[in-house]
Amino acid sequence: MRLTHVIVGPAEHGVTEYALALHRATGGDHVRELSALKPGASGPVHVTFTDHLFGPSPDHAVDAVLAAVGDRPFSVSLHDIPQPEEGRERFARRAPAYRRLAEAADVVVCNSRHEASFFHGRLPDGRLRVIHLPLPNAPRIPVQPEPGSVGILGFIYPGKGHRTVLEAADGLRVRALGGFSAGHEDMDLPGMEITGYLSDEELWRQMARIAVPVCAHRHFSASGSLMRWLAAGRRVLVADSAYTREIADLWPGQIVPVTDWPAALAAAAADPGFSTPVTDASRRRWGWAEVARAWQDAWVTCFAEDFRGNRLPPQAPAATPPISVVIPYYENQAGLDEVLAGLSAAAYPGPLEVIVADDGSAAPPRTDTDLDVTVVHQDDLGFRAAAARNLGAAAARHEVLVFLDGDTVPAPGYLRAAARWVAADERALVVGARRQDGGEPGWLADAWRDTRQLRHLDDASWRFVISSVLTCSATLFHEVGGFDASMVGYGGEDWEFGWRCYNAGARFRHDPEAVATHREPDWGARHDAGQGLSLDGVTQKNRESVALAHRVTHPLARPRGVVFAEADILLRIPGELSEGLNPGVLEELVSAWLAAGDVHVSIGQAPALAAADPRVGPDARGRVEVRLTAAVVPVSSPADLVARVEALGGRARVRGDGQALAEVTAPRHDPAEEPAVVHVDWPLLSDPVRLERRFAGW
Repeated sequence: MRLTHVIVGPAEHGVTEYALALHRATGGDHVRELSALKPGASGPVHVTFTDHLFGPSPDHAVDAVLAAVGDRPFSVSLHDIPQPEEGRERFARRAPAYRRLAEAADVVVCNSRHEASFFHGRLPDGRLRVIHLPLPNAPRIPVQPEPGSVGILGFIYPGKGHRTVLEAADGLRVRALGGFSAGHEDMDLPGMEITGYLSDEELWRQMARIAVPVCAHRHFSASGSLMRWLAAGRRVLVADSAYTREIADLWPGQIVPVTDWPAALAAAAADPGFSTPVTDASRRRWGWAEVARAWQDAWVTCFAEDFRGNRLPPQAPAATPPISVVIPYYENQAGLDEVLAGLSAAAYPGPLEVIVADDGSAAPPRTDTDLDVTVVHQDDLGFRAAAARNLGAAAARHEVLVFLDGDTVPAPGYLRAAARWVAADERALVVGARRQDGGEPGWLADAWRDTRQLRHLDDASWRFVISSVLTCSATLFHEVGGFDASMVGYGGEDWEFGWRCYNAGARFRHDPEAVATHREPDWGARHDAGQGLSLDGVTQKNRESVALAHRVTHPLARPRGVVFAEADILLRIPGELSEGLNPGVLEELVSAWLAAGDVHVSIGQAPALAAADPRVGPDARGRVEVRLTAAVVPVSSPADLVARVEALGGRARVRGDGQALAEVTAPRHDPAEEPAVVHVDWPLLSDPVRLERRFAGW
């Protein structure tokens, strides 16, 4: 995943601990100090921020972050957000710095809605998000409370409520499970039992001895201590505030807001049920898996260009490279005349050649123009636009290939607009704006808006590649093998070409300034029967759909339940895994994955159950490889897993319940980038399986 986490501070600090855990849960690269961000490097950065970890003052801390990040896009997780209750002078010193950092960031995340209110009205829509702190994984330790014990977790410092609880305890034993925060060792807390620093394991054990858990912070808006009590299923007395009421809505029955501490402590201590853990199975699940997904959704939305390797220069240079225009032609002289006239009128200032690729016309096309025109010819073996374009590209002398249909007339600025992206990057694939009766079809207009002119590329963006207004480099074209010349008949060859370009890592862009007008009625109008497509139109479209289904493995291009030569997902079961499984597990594993979608299974020796299945064996083929490291079966669509992995860059480690399950690799990935981490809730197979029970359902 093309993201670098900046993590500073000691590992035991709560904010640093969160940053380290976020990196472990989401993947990507990381550095342990700001200075490790190399000047001139690219790719988004994530900063987990609290001011005192990054500088001697809030302003110094923000200056240091902004200087280190430079012009790279970045997200920030903000902690210890200023509140007026912390004191007028401190708030006035910290608040402007936090706001300045948030205004510079591309994604701003707070740990509560209460914290987010600090920024309301100051950030553009969509930039500010709330991702609550996760519940840690709580070990199964039986709760054996010591009667009359009251427990406060974490570092001891002013404002956390230790003195308030002591004064209200009235004979109850108050225990601080933790030590003093640096600089506050001289706090006087007479009568309080202080454990000092506890290891994580010991802290859980000490929590199980507490009868009345308490979070008495005078002012707080996010608390790891509170999350830990909730994870243990405990009821907690908390100081009443907007934040604690917010958390009470998320974990009802566990949060008890308090305004009268003496009465609340006495009532809780006298109630034996107060210390009984809440074990309701419907209790909200919110661990690092859920938090990681929320963060990845935020990053994917904002950093899609970087994650998917689709970043082109923000503004391509106004270059005039040598251009080869390829025009497929079949017996439409009037249309060709208009296209050549449009090219001539463009007065392109750079070298320009035109190749007319004749698809078997009875009479060769005329080229009455001052342009440099070459005509190449292929026999009439049916509608072979793909082969004609390949024929034209083979005759081209220049690196920039501009494909225009023989009835699509470029506006004067078309060539310069489309070619500039390819001049800047040979892996650019540029789609122009094809006008029909003054506008574009609604589905294309929606596509350009939703994908931000194809900047936010995804694994379905091949559907927006239109060969009548297409530009790419000869290098990219020949690398992917050009158009599929075996496709005969109208339509589909541009989508198939776009699909292979996507998987090869091409960088897509729609340029609305590259305008061309389609003179002829479009395909739909030619086959309109008044109440839908004509019979001939349906036949043509079905022929195109079938051709694409055999070539494009994406779920949008093919039906479920049909066996194709290549699947979208190749499940690889390594020998060391399959050989160590209990009886019946391999059969159950293979059959479950085959039933889950468009999956083929690569395995050295197919189990006897699947011996006749052409989808299973050492020669199985698939686009995206899922290599199992554990015998896990999908309970949700593996296509959804693949889509998430592709959105995060194309390579990921899959984890479930803290265990490594699989590694996913899509063709479109950068092997130099650290993989993402993706979490699933899929069961492991370990016990022997009686197949008759599986088959018969008993």
